[in-house]
Amino acid sequence: MIKDYIYDGTFEGLLTTIYYSYLDKDEVNICRLENHIPTLFSEIINVTTDSEIFEKVYRSTLKKLSTEVLRNIYYLYLSEIDGCENLIYSYYKLCFKCGVSINLAKNNDTIIAVDTMVHKVNLEVHRFTGFVRFQEIRSLVFYSPIEPDHNIVSLLSTHFVDRFRDQYFIIHDTKRASALIYNKEEAYLRDFTSHDQQLLLSQAKDDAYADLFKTFFNSVNIKERYNPSYQARSMPKRYWKNLSEYQ
Repeated sequence: MIKDYIYDGTFEGLLTTIYYSYLDKDEVNICRLENHIPTLFSEIINVTTDSEIFEKVYRSTLKKLSTEVLRNIYYLYLSEIDGCENLIYSYYKLCFKCGVSINLAKNNDTIIAVDTMVHKVNLEVHRFTGFVRFQEIRSLVFYSPIEPDHNIVSLLSTHFVDRFRDQYFIIHDTKRASALIYNKEEAYLRDFTSHDQQLLLSQAKDDAYADLFKTFFNSVNIKERYNPSYQARSMPKRYWKNLSEYQ
């Protein structure tokens, strides 16, 4: 019998689900509610997120495993790849069984999968520290839409707060209808719909910064060294629609 553990899609909900499913002797399948497809051959268990259990699992991971393991689990969760929850579950059980030294076993299938996905998330975070293009929508208030493959907007906070500490900014993940908002005191995440976006942009003034960046881009572009294949590798085309120099 396969047991489908269904959670609400939050990281807190995921760790709550891992707590309940960890000692289950049946085959376990962990899935977000929005992605779940019921079958005739599985038992459905709906898990309610519990903040106390989340804290317990979180602290236990730090104490008995390591910060690296917790970070890997969080990055796997943010990857949003199909089956990431089951990979996290397998990774968790492997680390508790073998100890954190298992992360050095680079020939282990689970470790290979974890390393591959964590690398992809890290790579996209690195890319978006350079791919974010802000538009000044009002005096010293900047807005940028992005559409990353992975749910990385929270991981961009430190970089952009350090760079724009004296300015207001919004980095809007249009794919997930969420935004990182910085108000010169703190950065936080909140839901941000297409309606919010339209309302915000309807109040926007002409953006001299975007025009300036386009001018700079064209001025440094050397026609004889134009290499579209290298450009597409360094700056994948799926990101172009939110880059002002390609508008």
